[in-house]
Amino acid sequence: MVVHHKQQSQSSDFRKREIRLLLERVKNILGKNYYCYEIINYPSSYRERSIDVVAVKDKDKLLLRIRLSIKNLHKDEINDLINAASAIDAVPLVLSDDVIYDNVVCERDNIYLVSDKTLNNILRRSSDVFIIHKKNNFFVRINSKKLEKIKEDMGLSLGDLASYAGVSRRAVFDYLRSDSNVSLEVAERLIELLGEDIIEPVTIESLKTSFTKVVPEGSVRYEKKLLDVLGVDDDEVLIYKINRSAPDYVVVSKDSYEISFVVGGDLGKLSVKDLVKKILETEKLVRVIPSDIKAVIDRSLRDVILDELSVHKLDLNRILVLESR
Repeated sequence: MVVHHKQQSQSSDFRKREIRLLLERVKNILGKNYYCYEIINYPSSYRERSIDVVAVKDKDKLLLRIRLSIKNLHKDEINDLINAASAIDAVPLVLSDDVIYDNVVCERDNIYLVSDKTLNNILRRSSDVFIIHKKNNFFVRINSKKLEKIKEDMGLSLGDLASYAGVSRRAVFDYLRSDSNVSLEVAERLIELLGEDIIEPVTIESLKTSFTKVVPEGSVRYEKKLLDVLGVDDDEVLIYKINRSAPDYVVVSKDSYEISFVVGGDLGKLSVKDLVKKILETEKLVRVIPSDIKAVIDRSLRDVILDELSVHKLDLNRILVLESR
């Protein structure tokens, strides 16, 4: 029994050390590529967490989950990444040494799985990353404008391209209308005819475009009690539920696209310690995402929590305290 406990402890220590090393590599990659980022440490138990890093550079936003293994991704982890990324217009990424392919982006359940090497190459806009792996197939992104130009320069018709690529005329029409992911087999035929210039490397922009097209409608929630506390109607905001990170909801105004991170769990059922910790960790998001924090607090705990936050030298002007009803 003692030996077994010691082995478990050593395994846990090894896992924590490997996660720290991977996180350090990610921080180094983000820094080298001039991203501003924050590390989110809530919940305190790493295994219960869904978002580890939020990173921003100009219009590019990343939400990252650091994982040693991708075999048992929890549904809540995936949903949180999707919901939060949808709310703040970011790309949801799981970064792991367990990803089989380097320089290949693996798409699973509407999120993207990459190694740290692949992430680095994407951020520095390397042409080495141009393949997406999805549902056991490989795809390549075709640049529609370059395809159109080369087609016209070569005097090819829609039918010519369709026949050579082995696809329908409708498919070629779609390729010409907007950047499209095509199978590796089709891409190889088109490259043989038109050259490699038609291939578009994977970028954060292209991943965000693809993600926006497939994000599930079910990620938006209708929360009557929360709407009452916020004093808004359901036609004024979109509400995204977050289960395993510091904010409990992300609320987006439909008319102004202003973002609010709401902390309060089940609207007032958290302990003072947990609520303060959640607010402190959520404040990290506000540092890199233009937004505010709305803390839902039981009336009897209001002064205690505000005192605790002031001890941490938090700017209370950035927090709107609402009393749960």
